[in-house]
Amino acid sequence: MSTEPIVLNPKRIRNRRIKVFGLMIFTTLIATIKWMYVIPTDSNWLTKFLMIALFVLTFAWIALFFWSSIFGFVELLFKRGVPGIKWPDEKTRLKTKTAVLMPVYNECSKDVFANLLAMADDLEATGQGKAFDIFVLSDTTNPKLWVEEERCWLEAKKLMPESINLFYRRRAKNIARKSGNIEDFCIKWGAYYDFMIVLDADSLMNGKTMLRMAQLMEANAETGIIQAPPMTVGGHTLFARMQQFAGKVYGPIVSAGLAYWQVGDSNYWGHNAIIRVKAFMECCSLPVLEGKAPFGGHILSHDFVEAALIRRGGWAAWLLPELKGSYEGPPPTMIDFAGRDRRWCQGNMQHIKILLSKHLHPISRIHFTIGIMSYLSSPIWLCFLLVGLAIALGRVIFPPVYFPEVHTLFPTWPIFDKIGTIALFVLSMFMLIFPKILGLIIYYINEKKTKGAFKSMLAEIVMSALSAPIMMMFQSKFVLEIFTGHSVGWNTQNRGDRGTSFKEALQRHIWHTILGIITTIVVALYAKQLFWWMLPITIGLMFSIPISMFTSKVSTGLWAQKHKFFVIPEEIDIPLIIQKSLSYGAKLELTSVPDQGVALLLKENKMLNLHIFMLPINGPAPEFSREIMDKARMKLENWLNYHVELDLSKDEELSLLYMPEILKKAAVALMLR
Repeated sequence: MSTEPIVLNPKRIRNRRIKVFGLMIFTTLIATIKWMYVIPTDSNWLTKFLMIALFVLTFAWIALFFWSSIFGFVELLFKRGVPGIKWPDEKTRLKTKTAVLMPVYNECSKDVFANLLAMADDLEATGQGKAFDIFVLSDTTNPKLWVEEERCWLEAKKLMPESINLFYRRRAKNIARKSGNIEDFCIKWGAYYDFMIVLDADSLMNGKTMLRMAQLMEANAETGIIQAPPMTVGGHTLFARMQQFAGKVYGPIVSAGLAYWQVGDSNYWGHNAIIRVKAFMECCSLPVLEGKAPFGGHILSHDFVEAALIRRGGWAAWLLPELKGSYEGPPPTMIDFAGRDRRWCQGNMQHIKILLSKHLHPISRIHFTIGIMSYLSSPIWLCFLLVGLAIALGRVIFPPVYFPEVHTLFPTWPIFDKIGTIALFVLSMFMLIFPKILGLIIYYINEKKTKGAFKSMLAEIVMSALSAPIMMMFQSKFVLEIFTGHSVGWNTQNRGDRGTSFKEALQRHIWHTILGIITTIVVALYAKQLFWWMLPITIGLMFSIPISMFTSKVSTGLWAQKHKFFVIPEEIDIPLIIQKSLSYGAKLELTSVPDQGVALLLKENKMLNLHIFMLPINGPAPEFSREIMDKARMKLENWLNYHVELDLSKDEELSLLYMPEILKKAAVALMLR
């Protein structure tokens, strides 16, 4: 039997939003009034205006996170599901067809196909594997990885359950990145499918979860998107392990809090979600923004925009914290995290243009505003600190005038409310830390194996405090670069366990270190009253190089695991889907070959025939200059005739991969050599 949804009329939904945002506004208003009395009375009007404006923007952001988490905690404590959506019986047989899409861009092929094999195996175990097809949608530009993807696909086909198809396609031109990749799929094959589950290259989802998502889509015909909150797993460095722990303990109340006020107007996070193909094709033809990058061009953070367009088209979008078994990998280092943040930052700044688009749902505009502010909050916080420091230094350089020229009976003493400042600081810290404590309470209630959780939370709070000013400087730099016209490229994410070298840390953090040292010296000499207030910030900046290196190491992660820091239950009782992925990864590793790219095709006739067969499916070849093509042929001939190393550039090797006749002749010549 299906579970009927709790009906939420517009008034009840509005009341939920009034509670969250009303409390945010009220808390910010009270704190701001107190802050107005804290500011020294002899400050000029411009200084007061800046201090108040920056305080409001900073504190409002904290207040929204706090109250959203409070409501999320209550929802989880009383085990309330997201109302308004119909949950069908788990045994419901699917009448629809779902495509599972894995877009990849220069990724480790073995890991990608191991995850897909594990998911296919899990889908088969549900008894409804026939309702799903799996697609690997490649935008890979590295010629050696392209051939490796084809080889791994061929090996994975042998291991796939018979009831599930595994397709592979590589685009010759990477138009509009991931969003263009998905759009290309919809144009060519979307008509064959009712729904599509969109993944990232490191995504892993239980078969039952994917089946449940498809059942929910069938049962809720007005729904366009269902987002399953992904949990980070599989990290080994200390930085990755801290993210995993934070996601496991704090993530549930954050997701539940968002779902509380978003209800059917939720956002889409770009992966580990199911989308109705009809809704996507009707609504999500993304525009190319006017002007040059970074604000113009193709939209980078396409997920927010796609959710807004689907919602504008009359379809519902749901974030369902009830959906478990959704996983992804964390960035292994602080620098990798910052690199990913740089792309997201530019994408969210592009949303400034989209924010005022016509006919968007008000909640979609709030999503855009939250995304924009998540990055603008860093330079705002930085400005807030700088203005406060400037005021303190100004008092040293220009001492207050206690006896003005106009004769008065008493001196004019500037009033500074020290107790009020401390109270506001304590309140801010409470609003940042208390949700973490609530998350830990839910964690203790729901999980059986929680040993070391409390000390891990304390350690995570300390490490977050040290990392926060470093990320503030990274994000402030990103925002400045974007507003001065510097665009970001499309780089492959590092998903391995490569630690941060001293050279790399020095290059990326040297200015953080210098700023921290200079600020500490200046404050100690000229603004001693701020020394202890600024110390949590300056310590993180001064020691940014060792912090970045220390947290990037697998050895420190293993030490933390050994001493029960940041251990999550999924490491103790490893989920079956993760075990399957590791097993398939080992099997694919056994099939690895020493040769790559063109050399592999020429030595293995089966791979050559497969590659040539796939070329027309992948689309027309890109254009290469005559010079590149001639050099590629010459180097290939030298390799065949004179046994020299086949030293091809990226473009030269790509051009050869689009020359089937040349490859055939070279393969025959190699056999006869």
